[in-house]
Amino acid sequence: MIDLLKQRADRYAELGKLIEDPEVYGNSKLFAQYQRERGSLREQAETYAQLVSLKEQMAGSEEIINDPAADSEMKELAEVELAELQEKHDALWQEAQDMILLDDEDDSRDVILEIRGAEGGDEATLFARELMENYARWCAHHKFKLETLDEVESEVGGLKSGTYRVKGEGVWRWFKYEGGGHRVQRVPSTEAQGRIHTSLATVAVLPEMEDVDIEVKESDLEIKAARSGGPGGQNVNKTSSRCQMRHLPTGIMVDCQSTPSFHKNRDEALRILKSKLYQMEKEKRDRELAEKRGAMVGSGGRGDKVRTYNFPQDRCTDHRAKVSLPLTKVMAGDIDELIEACRQWEKEEKLKALAKQSA
Repeated sequence: MIDLLKQRADRYAELGKLIEDPEVYGNSKLFAQYQRERGSLREQAETYAQLVSLKEQMAGSEEIINDPAADSEMKELAEVELAELQEKHDALWQEAQDMILLDDEDDSRDVILEIRGAEGGDEATLFARELMENYARWCAHHKFKLETLDEVESEVGGLKSGTYRVKGEGVWRWFKYEGGGHRVQRVPSTEAQGRIHTSLATVAVLPEMEDVDIEVKESDLEIKAARSGGPGGQNVNKTSSRCQMRHLPTGIMVDCQSTPSFHKNRDEALRILKSKLYQMEKEKRDRELAEKRGAMVGSGGRGDKVRTYNFPQDRCTDHRAKVSLPLTKVMAGDIDELIEACRQWEKEEKLKALAKQSA
């Protein structure tokens, strides 16, 4: 695994030279691509440099310990230093392994977040709204910037669908585990008999694409202007600023009404569409790779029920990591422990896949 880390450190150095090349600097698409790749490798390159430095220091201590001419006091100091260096090296090596196993080409990207009330009618939309508010608390705690791109409310004040942008360093690395089906079990306020109902909200987490990343033909787009709407479809804008965009080859629909300007909403809709197309292609590649290695690892896609929120039992269970936490804690926006458990789950799944590959 150290060889892989060295390869990435070498690539980081190579990219540093490439982005200084005038030909690359003059090519906006290539320059952005190299910059993003270099940003995703920075942490691994720095870790490799630290590991090399620690190894050199350890070799120096071992040389003193094995030197017949060194006095006993010097050897004793060298042994203490070697033990400390070894401890630092082992801890850093564990971090390096995590970096390699959890490495994602999209770690440096911002996020497009979609939340929908799925199965369960009004109750599903109410829970979708609660999920959104929960993510807003989590983003505020971590200093991530949350922007609303589009929202459609239900008659009861829930969230039929919402599209948002989340910006911040490392946001994809942590937020990607939220993608999938979120099931809620509770007694609705309208339930007179006290029966527990089960509803479902879906969450899609997409890496945001830059304009230079993916090309979309204008002829492949069907674009309509509509009036922005409020709760229940009530018009709140007399101008047709809302952009409804359909990608004809795939049938993907995007709706954006984040600004009073149709042209700005059109640009936002196109960015969201590109993110969806990129994620679709990425999931296709992931499936093909998983089939080749003979072990399909669940991706936490929107079709998977990844988490259950059981209100009567005050329990939130993540079905991938097989961990449960108090629901009151989770719904207060404290989902870090769940995310960390998912990162550990992903690491274990990848280690299993590597073991099967080498078997």
